[in-house]
Amino acid sequence: MTVEAERRRAVMLIALPIGLYVFAFCTVPLGLMVVYSFWQVDFGAIRREATLANYAQVLGSETYRGLILKALGYGAGIALVTAVIGYPVAFFVAKRVRWLKSALLTALLIPLYTGDLVRIFAWRVMLGAEGVLNSLLLWLGLIREPIWALLFSPFATALVLTYDYLPFMVLALWAACETLDDGLVEAALDLGATRTQAFLRVVLPLTSPGLVAGSLMVLVLVAGDYLTPQLVGGSSGATITSAIHDLFGAAFDWPMASALAWVLLATLAAVVAASILLFARSPLGHGVLGAR
Repeated sequence: MTVEAERRRAVMLIALPIGLYVFAFCTVPLGLMVVYSFWQVDFGAIRREATLANYAQVLGSETYRGLILKALGYGAGIALVTAVIGYPVAFFVAKRVRWLKSALLTALLIPLYTGDLVRIFAWRVMLGAEGVLNSLLLWLGLIREPIWALLFSPFATALVLTYDYLPFMVLALWAACETLDDGLVEAALDLGATRTQAFLRVVLPLTSPGLVAGSLMVLVLVAGDYLTPQLVGGSSGATITSAIHDLFGAAFDWPMASALAWVLLATLAAVVAASILLFARSPLGHGVLGAR
């Protein structure tokens, strides 16, 4: 056996456990959902006859289409906010920090070490009518009564989602900023560019792959978030994931829920694929990826 053949065999042996895990716990469940999505529920019993009726109902429902667009809108909005906040943080950690870089990155991830419920209820304590923020504003005399809109509102949902998924954006941007050549920024400044111009013409284009990766990651995670809109969104907490949950649970309509889940998954996959393709074919993406 040649050295190259032995290397390929070693790679296959290393990848085999991961491949089996993905197949057993990802591919098989998704495949079962595909099968269920073509069946229907008839008086509480699942009728195992292949049909596209579930998909036709999902695509023809204005409610489901609106919930999917709402999920995409929230995802795009949170991605934009996290990008604006994350760029200076990522650039500072990558280019201005030397000895405490690992400590800062670890501190950035600390909120993720706790469960979703812990983070959500911590924000409810902060934003509630008798919470920390309202109590402070009342004590300072800035308001006369609690601001009810701070909790159980779209504002609360957006705030908590931003907090939850900001680390993912920062990490993606940080990885991109780490590979940025400092000499290019210094050259732009030496040639008379302002710091804003240097960012827009040098830093932003060269770190755009990290921005695209972070944005898509945040968009997908936000679109699939179930707990946050439910627990802090109030009457605005209806989402496509809550509809899927209700169909699987209370309604016991697994075929319809499977079809709705697959439509959401296909929509997200299409958005991700289209975004990557558009970026790769754009002058900015072609220049950055071609240079690498």
